[in-house]
Amino acid sequence: MARECNKSDLQNLPECARDFIKLVIRKMRYRRKVRAEVMAELTSHFEDELRECKTDEEKEQKAQRLIEDFGDAKLLGVLLRRAKKRCRPLWRTVVARTFQTIGVLILCFILYCVYISLGKPTINVNYVEEATRLARPVADESLNAAPIYQKAIDVYKEPPSVKDETGTREISLLDAIKDKDWVAESTKEELASLKQWLSDNVDASEFFKQASEKPHFWWRREAKNFILDINMPELAPLRKIARMMVWQAKLKAYDGHIEEAFDDLLACYRAGRHLKGPRSLVEQLVGIGIQGLSTKNILVILTNREVDTQLLKHLQTRLEELMAEDTYTVNYEVEHFFALDFIQRCYTNNGRGSGHMIPGRVQEFMCALWDDSGEEPLKKAFLCLAISIASADRREINREFEKFYGTFEKCATKTPWQLHEENFDFGMDFDSWSTSKQVRYWPISVLVPAVGAVSKTAYRHKTQVEAVETTLAVIRFKQSTGNYPENLEGLVAASYLKKIPLDPFSDQPLVYKKTADNFTLYSVGLNFKDDGGQVYRGEKGKPQLWHSEFGDAVFWPVQK
Repeated sequence: MARECNKSDLQNLPECARDFIKLVIRKMRYRRKVRAEVMAELTSHFEDELRECKTDEEKEQKAQRLIEDFGDAKLLGVLLRRAKKRCRPLWRTVVARTFQTIGVLILCFILYCVYISLGKPTINVNYVEEATRLARPVADESLNAAPIYQKAIDVYKEPPSVKDETGTREISLLDAIKDKDWVAESTKEELASLKQWLSDNVDASEFFKQASEKPHFWWRREAKNFILDINMPELAPLRKIARMMVWQAKLKAYDGHIEEAFDDLLACYRAGRHLKGPRSLVEQLVGIGIQGLSTKNILVILTNREVDTQLLKHLQTRLEELMAEDTYTVNYEVEHFFALDFIQRCYTNNGRGSGHMIPGRVQEFMCALWDDSGEEPLKKAFLCLAISIASADRREINREFEKFYGTFEKCATKTPWQLHEENFDFGMDFDSWSTSKQVRYWPISVLVPAVGAVSKTAYRHKTQVEAVETTLAVIRFKQSTGNYPENLEGLVAASYLKKIPLDPFSDQPLVYKKTADNFTLYSVGLNFKDDGGQVYRGEKGKPQLWHSEFGDAVFWPVQK
């Protein structure tokens, strides 16, 4: 075994030998411990060969001959390095190869990260303009309700503040009366504030009604980047004005001006229709909500005021005309644009459909979707990079989106009962997906809407509208004949109703039951079973018209 060598060992050798050994060791370019071992071996070799030499000159000459025998120092260093590698233990070779492989993989990974980070999207379609085009069927601006709605928004004044129930703090008037159905339930302070608020908004009310008469409604939309952050500033104020119009209608009915009250409620219904059709789901849901306020409060007025037969007939006729022009199915075209816009902005387009996700664009998308998540910029950048690496390619994501939206269009016209009976799976149970699939297709869970809930909301609204129409017919029948009809077939036979309304939550008509001095009209509701007209009551006995597990949706009598 070679002995260890240090600088003092080399001092015993001729200068040429020392220089040669140092050069060989330098050319080895290997681990320090191995180089020390080789230096010791070479030193020992020279010492053994030079031991018989008597003089320094003789040692110098023999050392030169030994150096010549060794040959080129660089080549010798390479050969020694290879020899040492061949002689090392197998485990050391495995470890070395493993670390080399890991190093290569890390380098490739870094290069790949750089490659996908430098990707650029190809923007071919302005989906904001496409969405506007769908909502704008004509070019004649005189038919557009948007400018008049804007006038209503501009002059609208917020409701005043009143004392809460405890009398200790000020709250908005609308918050104070939000759970009160009728004017008589308000306090004197609330009633006075309500009248003042309505008086302050006479112009807003008139503009709102004028706008509702227009046949079309489109807004000039803008978005900084993604269509997902499209600007819809009119929605919130329109909802506020609609709530104001409802209370204006109830106050008019309270004061005996019932026909004017119904005019205001039908204006709300028409305004809600403006927000339906090929628009975003947010707009459609706001439209459904405004129409829901209208139809719900028609029933409230019928509960609290006697209405003559002629006015009831006129109201039913006008409502039926609006229903004939309305749509009660959800439109997913603009939601589809959200997905297509995401794909074109967050993926490269290599011409073959299989582009990769771009981390920087994903980060911009997340900022548009969730504003500022509060994460540190570097952390967000690494998160987006990881998401982009794990994501499916453009072709796969596009295929999944098309599959979902194709399914949505097919099921949009099916009632909740039909989907329930078919045990229909929207394919959106993301929790049941494997972890790898959730990661690869994460945009699906972000951009695909909760279709089941939206579809039920649309059919709930349709049911309520038809229930109002049926209630008007039943009351008219009672006023004309002195008795409530035995069944809904009698209304159709007597031409009070064009057809029997079907309950979309069952395979039967809406449930009608004649009672001793009144009648009950209801849908079996979201649990798809008839609970005998019982309403689920939540906290403080508040009736909940649509509960997912318990009770029926009772439209008449109006629940207190």
